[in-house]
Amino acid sequence: MATNVFVSFDHEDQNQVNGFRSLVKNPNHPLDFHDHSLKEPVLDRSGKPIKYPPNDIRSKPVKDEIRGKFDQASKMIVLIGQTTWQSDWVKWEIDTFHEMKSRLPGETWKRIRGMRLKGSENAAIPSALLNSRSTMYMNWDPETIDIWIEQDPNK
Repeated sequence: MATNVFVSFDHEDQNQVNGFRSLVKNPNHPLDFHDHSLKEPVLDRSGKPIKYPPNDIRSKPVKDEIRGKFDQASKMIVLIGQTTWQSDWVKWEIDTFHEMKSRLPGETWKRIRGMRLKGSENAAIPSALLNSRSTMYMNWDPETIDIWIEQDPNK
């Protein structure tokens, strides 16, 4: 049975993230999970995307939507590009996911893993992953991520 996963990333890497997501749809690739991350931006009342940083009160609808996705996901993959380490949203997602999942049995850090995108092998790691909040981070390797997804974080 496929695991429910939230994919965190910097929106500058959207094209590569779409490529990663397409591996799940490829019948010739073993990667299998249910993607519970946002696919579309959260809109305000006038239909415009909400683009405030997470520390701005006006971003509350986005944070509420993401928290709802976290409720459905048991693991988080952080896809790391060249500027991901600077993203306030990625940091907020890692910290919030970790906080929410720390209430569950098992080791919370086993629920989060970072993977550098192709061409970003030397990219800096987001600081939130360096604070014992991740099993490890690695360079691009969807097959290893697939094995990790299937592992029970409670063991």
